[in-house]
Amino acid sequence: MRSNLPTRADAEVLSSQTESNSNLTGTSRFDRLARRLRRAGLVWAQAEPSHLRWSLSGDFLTTLVAESPWIRRRVDEISQGWIHGAPVTHVEAIPGCWVLPSGTRDRCDGAARGIAVAVTRQAAGPRGSLRALCQGAGLDHDLIRDMLVRDSVISLHEIPRLAAMVRLLKPVALRRSQVAGVETLLRAVETAHRTVRGHSERTARLAQRLAEAAGLSPKDLETARLAGLLHDVGKLGVPESVIRKPGALTAEERSVVNLHPELGHRMLQGVRGLEHALPGVLWHHERWDGAGYPHRLSGEAIPRVARILSIADSFDAMRSERPYRRALTNQQAMQEIREGAGRQFDPRLARTFLQLIEREPSMAA
Repeated sequence: MRSNLPTRADAEVLSSQTESNSNLTGTSRFDRLARRLRRAGLVWAQAEPSHLRWSLSGDFLTTLVAESPWIRRRVDEISQGWIHGAPVTHVEAIPGCWVLPSGTRDRCDGAARGIAVAVTRQAAGPRGSLRALCQGAGLDHDLIRDMLVRDSVISLHEIPRLAAMVRLLKPVALRRSQVAGVETLLRAVETAHRTVRGHSERTARLAQRLAEAAGLSPKDLETARLAGLLHDVGKLGVPESVIRKPGALTAEERSVVNLHPELGHRMLQGVRGLEHALPGVLWHHERWDGAGYPHRLSGEAIPRVARILSIADSFDAMRSERPYRRALTNQQAMQEIREGAGRQFDPRLARTFLQLIEREPSMAA
């Protein structure tokens, strides 16, 4: 059995956490659906005329799908049909596994189309395809079946709404050979989304200086800088029309935007030299009080690099013009950090950051 598989104890914890999340009050149906989307075992790929390029995610459901020849063949057949003009809709490729179209044709030759594969609860049923998938991927059938049955994974009636949400996402599937370095990823994000141009560098500079002011090691300073540069790379998977929308986002659009930390994490997994930056990318929108996303971590359970990045990212975002609001002044942004200490932000790091800006106002320029 593969080392990246969770244990049965992990499965029990995962199940209890999901049950706890489902009881949260005031959570919109789209937020709940976004949580389902995260748990669907989505395997992102970009279809081309001759092959599929798969994402680098290493979770067990991705392994189940991406390394099972049966589903790979069916996905390739479906994607070839889409490329040659077949209707774009969600399709049950094999029992319990649905192929969902993602984004639109965005290459000059019109050949590329994004797809995602969602594993549903039905895959573990008597008529499902789970046993064959596990055999193809070399995974333990009983363990995977138990997790799919116990965990709150996707059910059949949720597929149409999930497909509608996935269509808002742009296909992003970087192969290792395509990742030339941090600079390449950064330029890709800034080219795709003009509104984030310069934001990543400024966030990286603030995060590095905050880490230094907090007394962290040189290695941690570099981790904070890298995480700052790459924290928004997942926005490559969000249409610019959503990022640049001048008015309020719909609930569906907001749920899609909120997926960008996980999309970025998936894109960067397996890229050598970025391992220490991944927690900052994945958890920079978590909150000290546990009301953040994607996993509702709280307090010191949030990795320190993510807590640092949360402050740096928020401050620069408040100081920047956005399609839906004007930039705040230094004093207004500092007051927001002050009021968010102990709620949104680590209170100790927030105080350190405010002292840093008061001591060096040029840092906020």
